Amino acid sequence: MTLAVILLVGAALIAVAAPTLLRRLTDTALTPRTVLAAWLGSIGGTVFFGASAVAVSLWPEHAPAESAVETLVRCWSVLSHTAAPGITAAVAGAVTVALALAAIRTTVVGRRHTRESRRVRTYHREVVAIVARSRGDVMWLDHPLPMAYSVGGRPGFVVATEGLSACLSAGEREAVLAHERAHLRGQHHRIVNVCNVLAEVFPRVPLFAAAPTAVTTLVELTADQHAARVTSSATVRSALTAVSASTLPRPAGTLGLSNDTSLRLWKLRIEGRARWPWLSCAAMGTVSMVGPIFTVLAGAGAVSALLCT
Repeated sequence: MTLAVILLVGAALIAVAAPTLLRRLTDTALTPRTVLAAWLGSIGGTVFFGASAVAVSLWPEHAPAESAVETLVRCWSVLSHTAAPGITAAVAGAVTVALALAAIRTTVVGRRHTRESRRVRTYHREVVAIVARSRGDVMWLDHPLPMAYSVGGRPGFVVATEGLSACLSAGEREAVLAHERAHLRGQHHRIVNVCNVLAEVFPRVPLFAAAPTAVTTLVELTADQHAARVTSSATVRSALTAVSASTLPRPAGTLGLSNDTSLRLWKLRIEGRARWPWLSCAAMGTVSMVGPIFTVLAGAGAVSALLCT
């Protein structure tokens, strides 16, 4: 039971404290991909440690007796003998019911979001394709205003207007298309959908409630970074300025270039290239996921020392 409490407190610590810290990272010189890894690591850590706490609470006698918590386990055993009989079983039963309800709710909401995503893909495949000219992975619409967006799926594709060719230079047009292809390559639509599902299922969890807006912004910044590598930061900035002036609405369920322009222009001006991008992302994701657990263990060790003296 002690290990379950430690895991649950760790999950709660991530879920409550992480949003404030992670929002501050967006306004630093860290690359958007690194900050995105921190968000995803925190979300994964909350889900993993919360589920692990439930599993351990259901089978407390089989929970691993790790040396780091052995002292706390012994202290908890002493305290638990003074508690009312059956309290552990009652807590485990309540946790089991809550887990079952959350699983059902997640399944229902997830299936609804999946159907909506499939509907968007079907619409573009069957309707937009009638009036668009397909060239490679891009469907070109005959419209004078510049706009582009990507539709996720297998395979995903990009929808763009002929206004990109009329209003933008060749380099700017390539930057826009590179941005949209980065969304498809990075599975950004799926990442945003998962965040939307968690926010709808657990609206009172601060981390999950803040994730859709923050992650959507970060995937746009990450796609900007990729487009800047393909062309240049100056080219992406000029393309972003031109496309953001378009009054065309972006369809729901898609990702496009014309969001949060002020932040994105600022990031393109200050951002440098990370020397070890994947290593920095892995390190940030790992720290954001397991760091709070070590904090809880350190605090629990201090508390156990006070209780057992």
